[in-house]
Amino acid sequence: MYKASVRALVRHGIGRLNEGDPEFLLRMATPASEIAFPGDNSWAAMFRPVEKGRRAVATHRGMEELRAFADRFVADGIQFQIEDILVNGPPWRTRVAVRAHVFVPSNPGADRYNNRVVAFMDVRWGKFVRWEDYEDTQRVAEWDRSQQAVLAS
Repeated sequence: MYKASVRALVRHGIGRLNEGDPEFLLRMATPASEIAFPGDNSWAAMFRPVEKGRRAVATHRGMEELRAFADRFVADGIQFQIEDILVNGPPWRTRVAVRAHVFVPSNPGADRYNNRVVAFMDVRWGKFVRWEDYEDTQRVAEWDRSQQAVLAS
């Protein structure tokens, strides 16, 4: 029952994010929550230089940085289409994995951006403490370049 509840909360939160409202997911975060968004791209470098190495490095820390990430996500019109949600562990140490398509829709049949993502979340007593996002970082860098071209024109 607990795992089904967590899956439902994640689906609801991502559904709200797709509608342009990140507040539900932000309320599920703790003040010390972190996001790890790897790669050499503007998302990973929003607040500090990119660090590469074996461990996942927090690229966003605390509510202010999480809100900036979420606001940019919404402003860019990025959408998730969930394929699967896996939940494991007890309420005090829950691990969630979401496999999804991530995209920015355009004309029917064409996306301005598309990628695949696996996001890992650490949840403690119903609160997100860490979110690791893994996408094809080359596609993310290409998205950055296309957005810069739009701003320059």
